[in-house]
Amino acid sequence: MVTRQPAGRGARLLGLLLAVWFAPGLTAAQSRAWNLDERAVLTNGRQITALATTRDRVLVVTPSAVASYDPGTRAWRGPWQPATPGQLAAVRAALADPFDDALWLVLSGGWLRFDPAMQLWESGTVPGGVTDAALDDAAPAAGLFLRTSSGWYSAQRGGGALPAGAPVRPRRPLLPAQAIQANPTIEAVSAYYLVSARTGRARLTAVARAEGFLGQGWYLGTSATGLWYLADAAGRPEPVCFGLPGEEADAVFVGPGGVWVATGRTPGVDPNLGFVAADLTSFQWVLPPASNGIPYNQARRLVGLGSSLWIGSDQGVIRVQPADADVERFEPGRGLPDGRIADLAQRRGRLVAGTAHGLASWTDSSGWTSLAPTFADEALAVLPGPPPDTIWVGTGRGLFFLPPLETDLLQPAGLGEGLSLQGRVVGLVWRGDTLVGLMNNRLLWRDPGRGEFRLSPLLSAAIGVPRILVNGPDGLYVGGDRGVTRAGLSTPPGRALTAPEDLPGAVRDLAVDDRYLWIATARGLVRLQLGILGP
Repeated sequence: MVTRQPAGRGARLLGLLLAVWFAPGLTAAQSRAWNLDERAVLTNGRQITALATTRDRVLVVTPSAVASYDPGTRAWRGPWQPATPGQLAAVRAALADPFDDALWLVLSGGWLRFDPAMQLWESGTVPGGVTDAALDDAAPAAGLFLRTSSGWYSAQRGGGALPAGAPVRPRRPLLPAQAIQANPTIEAVSAYYLVSARTGRARLTAVARAEGFLGQGWYLGTSATGLWYLADAAGRPEPVCFGLPGEEADAVFVGPGGVWVATGRTPGVDPNLGFVAADLTSFQWVLPPASNGIPYNQARRLVGLGSSLWIGSDQGVIRVQPADADVERFEPGRGLPDGRIADLAQRRGRLVAGTAHGLASWTDSSGWTSLAPTFADEALAVLPGPPPDTIWVGTGRGLFFLPPLETDLLQPAGLGEGLSLQGRVVGLVWRGDTLVGLMNNRLLWRDPGRGEFRLSPLLSAAIGVPRILVNGPDGLYVGGDRGVTRAGLSTPPGRALTAPEDLPGAVRDLAVDDRYLWIATARGLVRLQLGILGP
């Protein structure tokens, strides 16, 4: 049996959900067919299950996606995933087709074939379990040969499998043990690329020989530390970053050319920072000298200030210098009233942290300074100015602000006495000169002309409990624990995207640039084209 799955301009993509070798992929159906331009999903790029090389590309297989790497330009293409979720989780080996540079993937009971040029997926089965697989260098157009308990079969391009004899000059997938035998240096330098070997979390899972335009050396795929390249004349391998450095995308920040993503701690994966180019062609991971990554469990907010990235986390505020991977953590006793950070924001060189018990402010000249000492509640959302040096604060009791030189929070004029305007405020943004707050089921906004506060129409119940509010070039976006929607101050919200139909996991954070909405979720980062959620 054969199934052909055209992908159009971009293959349907559910993400790089990298768990274990035979872990199940995302099984829920999507609410629509996405192409890569509209929506792309990235998760942990540390697990590689199979590798193959064409004349000028390295084809990389993960438990849920395929991507193509060009060593000459150091650029990635993809990632692509078949229309049937979970198929790639069972891939055992990969071979590049010498006829058209497509990718053959061996399964326990059949095969997958992906043509990157046509973005076309094909799949098929053969009777009996697959015990051997090879291409035939004596017949390069014959397809993939699969041996089962019923004998040999030839998987055909375009569909079907025919009984066949054994390949005359078989070319089988290269095993890691064979590569080590051919080049013992691969094992001798394993401490460099199996950095978690002492904990048993990383192993060599896939190898591919680099020749010609690819260089002279070996590409090494691992179970937990990603893709590496070892040149024949080199004494140590180089990492080839791909995807995110962890399973969970906790917080996201838009920077020049792309976004920074803070990933959280999961079993076997330390928290870290990764940079994703907006066009998905390049990736960067921060590799701090410490063996346990960046010191937090879950990131709550990520912002940039100067040359540093600042992480508001469950274990304080952490400053990271991406250039040299320098890491510094600020905890209670170093100016913070509490190490549990709820929100983090910056304006004009000033950083403000909302904690579980109060507020603090940072400047390069004074470091951390505690604010409003009589306020000891949770600061759920913080927003510096305007006016200058004013800080707006969302709390469990409503909206407040801290004027310059004041030591107590004040309630703004125009809020009124109505209980509907004084609920829990979990997000704050400026849209032009309009202050907007996120409440449990509506937006709270101040009419700049009359100075009065108003409420928006009800938000979509499909997104779950609202948690995040961001301002984009085309409107306001609200993220809840189950999804995301576009909202208006006086108009009903647009279409909601929800997990697991449209998003791989619960929404953790949002960020917007001039083209995309970036959605950090519990199971990866989503790049969504602006305009998808309606006018």
